Amino acid sequence: MVGTGVGRASVAGEARAPAELRLDRIDRAAPGDKLPPGWDVRPVRGEEPPTTEVVTDSLLGNVLRFESVDQAAFYGNELAEELDPAGGRLRWSWKVGGTLPNADLRAPDADDSLARVMVVFGTGGLFSRPHILFYTWGNAEQVDTDFPSRVSDKMHIVVLRNAEDPTGRWVTEERDLLADFRAIFGEEPDPVSGIGFMSDTENLPTEGVSFLGPVIWEPAG
Repeated sequence: MVGTGVGRASVAGEARAPAELRLDRIDRAAPGDKLPPGWDVRPVRGEEPPTTEVVTDSLLGNVLRFESVDQAAFYGNELAEELDPAGGRLRWSWKVGGTLPNADLRAPDADDSLARVMVVFGTGGLFSRPHILFYTWGNAEQVDTDFPSRVSDKMHIVVLRNAEDPTGRWVTEERDLLADFRAIFGEEPDPVSGIGFMSDTENLPTEGVSFLGPVIWEPAG
């Protein structure tokens, strides 16, 4: 039986979904590298930053490992092209080796966290204090709570995980950055200009290990 070609033509004419974008660049690094290409680090108060290393995971391939011993630092990756927060969703995988039993994100002398994924909105540089959302692995804080950073009202903590969540295994998150920004700041966001990570054990002090896997932008449509 000879086909009419209708089915073939309709498939060829279908609009393809926009491709996902990999934002973290960890896949461009080699195991043993301290950081992926393009990443910068800013230690807190000029102290020695946590130890970082690109390692190979059996599930996710290259991932970034952080080991923090009474240390804290911001790690940032400025994007090659800014992203419209209305144009998609952010997805990432992360893991912590354990939680910090005495941590309290609202207490200046105990606001430690092994894992915070940092999303930067606006220009001026990764560490220039534009609007930043810190998606945070907390301790006793209730999941889905949010509050301003004590450093700046342009920096906001969003608790996604706490001590009740499983440790030692990968967890995947997905966020609507436009909805989060509007709900938190009550205004429209600037484009997303960078993503990053923070590991912080300096205040208690204590130590721990965390991992960052792929950070993906999923375009709408």
